[in-house]
Amino acid sequence: MKIQIRQSQRGAEAEFVRGLEWLFDPPGSRPPDWDRDRAVERTAQILAHENCALFEARSPQDQLVGVASVYLDILSVRFGRRASIEDLVVHPEWRSRGVGTILLTTARAWAHEQGADYVFLESGVTRTEAHRFYLRAGATHAAAAFRWTTDA
Repeated sequence: MKIQIRQSQRGAEAEFVRGLEWLFDPPGSRPPDWDRDRAVERTAQILAHENCALFEARSPQDQLVGVASVYLDILSVRFGRRASIEDLVVHPEWRSRGVGTILLTTARAWAHEQGADYVFLESGVTRTEAHRFYLRAGATHAAAAFRWTTDA
């Protein structure tokens, strides 16, 4: 089976967001403030920036089977230029078929080409299968992540 990876282009925002919504399947959940239209708008904004890349994995029949987003974001005093993989999700029926590996490899290669010294990825605490995948792919469990909303 040959999976094709391509960089998302303008006009594909809604389909990319549809792929992101696979994150809401168990063990994930839909964020309480999820707004699909706003996500499509943000995707359009992201596509206009050169320090971000959105990737689509497609089946031999051109079916969307996975998506990934990677951002060149900070220059750390301690670690150098960072790239963050914000999203990496594979359609539930296509998991464990190599799609995630291809997306991860593509995102990491893009980060390297952009001059990143390292790649950072956060994953929800309930995603134990994804964590095993990342560790098998050579990641190190380097930190715990915490977040706040800006309304506090």
